[in-house]
Amino acid sequence: MLTQRSVLLKGTLWALALGCTLSAAAQTPIPLNDLSAFTNKAGNWSIVGDATVDISQPNVLNTTPGKGVLACIHKQGTYGADYELLSKFEHGDLDIEMDYMLAKGSNSGIYLQGNYEVQLFDSWGKKAAKYNDNGGIYERWDDSKPEGQKGYEGYAPRVNVAKAPGLWQHIAISYQAPRFDKAGKKIANAVFLKVELNGITIHENVEVSGPTRGALSKDVPMGPLRIQGDHGSLAIKNIFISNFDKKPGTLSNLQYKAYYGSYSQDIDPATLKVAESGKSEELSWEVLKDKNNYVLVYTGTYNAPTAGDYTFRIQASGNSNLKIDGKPVLGDAWKNNNEFRTVTTKLSAGDHKMELYVNKRDGWLQPVLGLWIAGPGFREVPYHSLGSTLAGGGSDPILVNADNNTVLRSFMDIRPEPNKRERIVHAVSVGSPAGLHYTYDMEKGAVFQVWRGGFLDATPMWENRGDGSSRPRGSVTFLGDAPLLAKTSGQWPTDTTGSSFRQRGYELDANDVPTFLYDAFGTSVTDRTSVVDGQYLKREIKTGKPVSGLMARLAEGKKIEKMANDLYAVDDKSYYIQLPSGSPVPEIKKVNGGQALMMPADKGELNYSILF
Repeated sequence: MLTQRSVLLKGTLWALALGCTLSAAAQTPIPLNDLSAFTNKAGNWSIVGDATVDISQPNVLNTTPGKGVLACIHKQGTYGADYELLSKFEHGDLDIEMDYMLAKGSNSGIYLQGNYEVQLFDSWGKKAAKYNDNGGIYERWDDSKPEGQKGYEGYAPRVNVAKAPGLWQHIAISYQAPRFDKAGKKIANAVFLKVELNGITIHENVEVSGPTRGALSKDVPMGPLRIQGDHGSLAIKNIFISNFDKKPGTLSNLQYKAYYGSYSQDIDPATLKVAESGKSEELSWEVLKDKNNYVLVYTGTYNAPTAGDYTFRIQASGNSNLKIDGKPVLGDAWKNNNEFRTVTTKLSAGDHKMELYVNKRDGWLQPVLGLWIAGPGFREVPYHSLGSTLAGGGSDPILVNADNNTVLRSFMDIRPEPNKRERIVHAVSVGSPAGLHYTYDMEKGAVFQVWRGGFLDATPMWENRGDGSSRPRGSVTFLGDAPLLAKTSGQWPTDTTGSSFRQRGYELDANDVPTFLYDAFGTSVTDRTSVVDGQYLKREIKTGKPVSGLMARLAEGKKIEKMANDLYAVDDKSYYIQLPSGSPVPEIKKVNGGQALMMPADKGELNYSILF
C-alpha cells in the first residue's frame, strides 16, 4: 500500500522528473462582497466595483463603488504590518489563483502561510527580471551576514511577462508547505511546485529552505494567506483557492495478468491463456518480459477517503481502458507514449474495485504505463513506478529564438473563442530581441496577436513531416483577426471580400524590421510595427491616394473603455491602445456583438501603439 508520506514525496519526485501538471481539487472562490474573510487593521483595503490606473503618474489607483474587487489605496513610503491583509483562514498545502492590477511603480506580494512571498511588482518592459520583479520568489535575509550577502536564495522568474500597469494580470500558485514530524521538527522544506504568470510557467519545483524576508513567523504547518499592502496601491479580483488538507487515496491489492500475442483491441482477456501473473506494489509495464505484443490487466482496490469528484489520468502506449466498480470510466482508445487521458468521476467514500487494461501491438511504440489520481482535498499523486513512464517523454522541442529581429512564416492556430479553433495559413511571426513579438495575417493585413517571452516553438512545423504550424512561446494577447481597413462604420467585415485586396509581400529595413505591403480599395498600403523602448509596439500605416470613407479598426473586444485622453483599454483591461497626442478622437461602436475602436483612415497616415 502507498502511504500518505510516500505518495507526497513521490508526487514531488514525479513532477521533477516529468514536469507533470499538478491538478487541483475543486476550487473555492473567496467572496469579495465585504472584508469578512480578512483582517486589515489600518483600513487601507476596501471592496469596490472596479479599479483603474493613471499610467502617467506613480501609484495612482482610482476606484468606483460596488462589489467584486479588493482594492488597496496606499501612499508609498509608509510602512508597517497594520497595512497588510491577513486571511482569517489558515492553510498548509494550497493552490491559489487571482487577477491583480498594479498602479504604476507599485509593489506588493502574496505570502503563503504568511511567510513565503511571491512578488507582485510593476516590472513592465524590463528585459532581465530579478527575484524582486513580478512573479519572483523573494529572497531570504540574514542580518548576521556581511553587507552585500545578507540577502540570499531569491529566485527570478524564468521570463518577464509582466503587463503594463493598470492591466489585469493573472497568477496561479501551487504551494507545498514544509513538513514536520510528530515532535514538531521540520523534515522537509516548503516547495513552490508551480507558479504561472499570465499563462506562462515562471517557476517549477523551487524548494525554499526557510521563510523569505519579512515573514510573519518561523516555519509553521499552518499559517494565513497574507497580501502586502504597505508598498503601493493595487486591486485584486477572482480569488480562488484549493486547500489540500486531506490524505490522498490509497491503491492496494494490486495484481496483474499478462498475455502475449498480437490481439485485437476488443479481445476479451478471459478467452486467453494467462502467460504471467503476480502481485505488485505499484503499477508498471516493467513486470513484462516483452515490450510489445502484449495485453496487461491490472486490478486493485482504490480507497477513496471522502466522497466527491476524483480525477483519473492515465498514460499508456497502445489501446487502454479504465473501469471502476466494473463500469468503464475511460473507454478503449489508442494513444502514443506521450499522450494522456483524463476523466473525472464521483466516488463514494470507501473501497472501489479498479481495473486498468492495456493492449500494445505497435513495435515502434515505446511502452509506458502511468496512473495519477486527484480527489477532494488532495493533489494529483502517482500510483506507478518512476521507470514505467520514463519512455513517455516526447522529442526535444525545436525552439526559435529572436536574438536579432527575426521573421518566420508558418501556419498559426488560434482560438478566437474558448471552443473555436482557426488556422491562419498566411501568418508571419516577427520576433525582437526585446522579447516583444507579434504575428501578422498577410491575407487580411491584420496584427492578430502579440506576446512577451520566448519567440516560437517550431516543433509542430519541423519535427518529422510536420504540419506547418508554429506556436508562440510567451504570454499571448489576442487582438482579433479582422482586416485593419474597411469602407464601413457599422458591422466590421471578417475577411477582405469586396475590397480588391492583394498582398505584395514585405520589405526588410537595415535592421531586418519588416514593412508589409498590400493594396485594398484601390489604395496602396504600407504597414510597419516596431518595438519602442522595449515596452510596447507602435504600428504605422500609410495609404497612397486613400479613398473617401476609408475606416480603420484599431481594436475590437467585448468592452472598450476610454481611460484618458488618447488611451483606451480593451477587453476588460486586457491591453491598451494609445494614440499620439492631438489625434482625432476615435469612435467606440457596437459591432459583431461587442465593441470596436474606429477612426477615419483617409488622411494618408495613421499610427497607434499597443501596450500590453
